[in-house]
Amino acid sequence: MFRMKDIKSGRNLLFLFMAIIIIIIVIVVAPFAYKSWNENILNPTHDKDGDGVPDDKDAFPSDPNEWRDSDGDGIGDNADSDDDNDGVLDGQDYLPFNNAAIEVEISRIRIKDSVRWLRQTADIYATVTIGNTEYILPEAGVQELTIDEDTTVNWNLTIDVDDSVGYHKITIALYYQDVFKDKSLDINGDDDNRETGTNLSINYYIGNKVGHQYPSDSMYKLSDGSDDGNGGIFDEKDASIYFRIVTVDAQA
Repeated sequence: MFRMKDIKSGRNLLFLFMAIIIIIIVIVVAPFAYKSWNENILNPTHDKDGDGVPDDKDAFPSDPNEWRDSDGDGIGDNADSDDDNDGVLDGQDYLPFNNAAIEVEISRIRIKDSVRWLRQTADIYATVTIGNTEYILPEAGVQELTIDEDTTVNWNLTIDVDDSVGYHKITIALYYQDVFKDKSLDINGDDDNRETGTNLSINYYIGNKVGHQYPSDSMYKLSDGSDDGNGGIFDEKDASIYFRIVTVDAQA
């Protein structure tokens, strides 16, 4: 027959066995529970390196000294001397986090004078000179426009520029095709010189961020060649343009 002492001894062994199992479970589970508690309760933003940038926005979630890699080269911006990898060191770069480019956009054109006898249209194109390089707009080389009518053209040109230079000279000229040779249209209303005052010349400052633009106070700049007073039949042919110059990311 079983004695009461044997029953108690068996129960004690069972309790001891259960206690050992519980201790093992606690030892195994505790680290995971602590990690979950630390991440979800004590550190709800999931910022394991404690640099103030949440892990899902941190390019280096385990490094408290780095959180962004603008050029994706594996080196954090704090340690990287060329954050945009454009070949210009950050200390000399006007846009250290972007490879700067200049976008010139001509939005609308109005040809104010008839340029060829008995013809109500004109074949128009523009030249944009940045530095010493000249470009032609539109891409097709020419566009036919109706005389004395606002026409939306949306011509644009984007050119990568030297980020270490703050100011870039930009010249915009407008031409029409004549029988024998192409001739300029006056789009500069501030200069009445018939030889040199037809084109626009802007000393454009690229600024310190993408989106910087000329003009700074409106979406587009209106330049009207007829504002200079040279409007006679035998004077220069006038036109007006809406344009802007914008600093953009060359790699966008």
